[in-house]
Amino acid sequence: MRKPVFRLPRIKNRRRAAGWAQNIIILVLVVSAVVLISGRAGFGSDSQGNRFQAPAQDGDGGRNYGAAAEPMCVMVTPEDGVHSAAMYDSRTLETYYTMYSSSLAEALGSAGEPEEVSDSQWRSALSGTGVYFDYYTDCQLSSLAIWLGADGMSSSASLHTARRLCLSLEDGEVVLYYMRERMGTAYRCSTDLSYTELAGRISGVSPNGAHFAFELEDIPDVDDCTVIVEGVIDVHTISGTNTLGSIRADELMDAFGINSNLAQGYYEADGTSVFLEGMVTLRLGTNGELRFTNRTEAEPDGTELSPSDAVELTRRLLERTVGLENGVAALRLSYISYERSTREYTLRYDYAIDGLPVSLQGRECAAEFRLTGGTMTYADILFRSYSYTGGTERPLPAVLNAAAVQADGGGEPRLVYIDSYSAVSAKWIIV
Repeated sequence: MRKPVFRLPRIKNRRRAAGWAQNIIILVLVVSAVVLISGRAGFGSDSQGNRFQAPAQDGDGGRNYGAAAEPMCVMVTPEDGVHSAAMYDSRTLETYYTMYSSSLAEALGSAGEPEEVSDSQWRSALSGTGVYFDYYTDCQLSSLAIWLGADGMSSSASLHTARRLCLSLEDGEVVLYYMRERMGTAYRCSTDLSYTELAGRISGVSPNGAHFAFELEDIPDVDDCTVIVEGVIDVHTISGTNTLGSIRADELMDAFGINSNLAQGYYEADGTSVFLEGMVTLRLGTNGELRFTNRTEAEPDGTELSPSDAVELTRRLLERTVGLENGVAALRLSYISYERSTREYTLRYDYAIDGLPVSLQGRECAAEFRLTGGTMTYADILFRSYSYTGGTERPLPAVLNAAAVQADGGGEPRLVYIDSYSAVSAKWIIV
């Protein structure tokens, strides 16, 4: 028996053929529109728009996270009270961090239950043999462990935040100390780190005359843990430029999940470009400021972002927009908070050059984000890029500045680059 042959019905005249063609074209256009609306780029294809998704897993089943912060100071103490500090120089900082970051990762991954310690115990750990790290901002320890490549943390220390950490060599063991900046309390945890291995890498470091403020006389009101380097400080002269105009608007809209084919746009009197899609607004200012707002009332869906996920998702958004490396500067996490009652995260980032934060005139930070549940509700980013001009400048030596801070009532001195948009210069401030 011959198999039946299925054929499309024959079209008997050209008019009917034209009708079929028009119907097919209309169908294709409708399907394309549905795909465009439902397949929005950026943070997922959710009907609420601008929804975040957790970072994708890698081949080993773990999630891919990048380091959003690195220490701005690493202090190595080969002998009690004798230190070598890496500050104000990106190469030295990178060298020291490379030497000891794996030890910090192992210490966090194997940390035992935290025990609160006194101020004198904390100071004793900093003055004793070991390695000290200052990130200039509180980091969730579980996030820090992930950034460093640890498999995770099993102790309750994972729930703590810390700005300052120390690996202390004590009685044949390596003990992890950290200071909870917002709480003003210090803790210690046991670790599985090899005493002999870490001691061997610390012993070969040559001291360079650095001290903690509490080790020096006559400056009792200067922040105890301030690291004061000896001698003059030479830093690069820097110039900064506005980079927002060099990026296409549709690329920025795509990064924020706005469909450029559906968005309406207009210009304001000062030249600011404004794009609207529903309750979402993206503003691109001539001064380099990008501002995103989402007024959509998202229905509660139980979405809860971990601190690590919140940081990673905003870090990736920065990577897709302003970029994480901006000439000689890098964007680093400088603040994170979580309001449990509203499920809202606030995250801030700042530019940093050679271990010096960049302070932007008239702004609290370089970038700020707000996330509610899994929804981006607000973003404010200033697009800047920095370069060396070929010269150097020499701010007031750290010891003399500490004396000036003491005379002015105390506080924590910090060397920063001040960006006034017409010029960039290195200056001491009190934070």
